[in-house]
Amino acid sequence: MAMGQNTEVWKQVFQELIQEVKPWHMWTLILDRSLLPNILKPGWTQYQQWAFARFQCSSCSQNWASSQVQVLFHMHWSEGESRGQVKMRIFSQRCKKCSQSSFEVPKFTEENISRILNNLVLRILKKCYGEGFKLVEIPIIKEVSLEGPHDSDNCEACLQGFCIQSGLGLATQAPMSPSLPTISSPPVEIAIQMPSPTRSSTTEDAVKKKKDPVTRKFYMDPLTSVCGGICCLKR
Repeated sequence: MAMGQNTEVWKQVFQELIQEVKPWHMWTLILDRSLLPNILKPGWTQYQQWAFARFQCSSCSQNWASSQVQVLFHMHWSEGESRGQVKMRIFSQRCKKCSQSSFEVPKFTEENISRILNNLVLRILKKCYGEGFKLVEIPIIKEVSLEGPHDSDNCEACLQGFCIQSGLGLATQAPMSPSLPTISSPPVEIAIQMPSPTRSSTTEDAVKKKKDPVTRKFYMDPLTSVCGGICCLKR
């Protein structure tokens, strides 16, 4: 897919989610390769998530999966203008088999894109609007069982000193054949194309119109004030 199409997938899902809870406010989502963790302009806030994604080497076509793909968001809300902005960066990985490999962009399933952006919108409601509910993180689906430590030598975030997951737990799967089947059904892979370096309404309104289980819709229990994001997720 072309860069514009891939960017539009994230933008479209984000708009669906933010308009569900803040239909009278204008929010934009843009990709920013210069974004750095914990380096924020005044008035901005941050959200980081480590997600599952797949990669393919552009040199040897080897495939691998990782559950520690760092997705970074910086958010800013201007109350006077009723306008908000989100900047996003997704850190890359490179093939450990190729000596001169480039950093490759990750491929996410559409369902995991929805989960990542659901978690983002919940943070916006908490951090930008100060809404008082208890956050419940929506888990990212891991399509395969991963073995071994995180490959920090080939992780862009680790090499730049920004990956706190380095060396922890089950992180990266060894290279696999391109034909390896996935568990989620059906997996629609969306790649974020980025330059490759080398080596209004309130949440209360959403509560009142609690909807039937549908992906990309928010659910908040008015009795417990616990927000769980998507009210029904594929198992």
